Amino acid sequence: MKSVLARIDPAGRLSIPAQHRRALGLEAGGPVVIKLEGGEVRVRAAADVMAELQAETARLLSGPNASVDAFLAERRAEAAREGAEMAGSDPDRSRRADEEAEASSGR
Repeated sequence: MKSVLARIDPAGRLSIPAQHRRALGLEAGGPVVIKLEGGEVRVRAAADVMAELQAETARLLSGPNASVDAFLAERRAEAAREGAEMAGSDPDRSRRADEEAEASSGR
């Protein structure tokens, strides 16, 4: 799409030409994300930014240890180890607690 000369009005508003709005899927009154990047102003539909963030989050949280259950099992095992250390108890008991936590999380 070619560049278009536009003007900023006295109130600081900039009108985005209709062909550009259509190309970006922007609707009148719709939410947008405005970002200053490398001396440029970038305007994106908020829905597009949200979809990108959700895809990135899904990528980061994928894998065998990314579930809430796995996280909680790790924290419980850690708490059991710390409790055993503070009480001076048998380290084998802590190891068994770790193994049980891992088995319950499906690792």
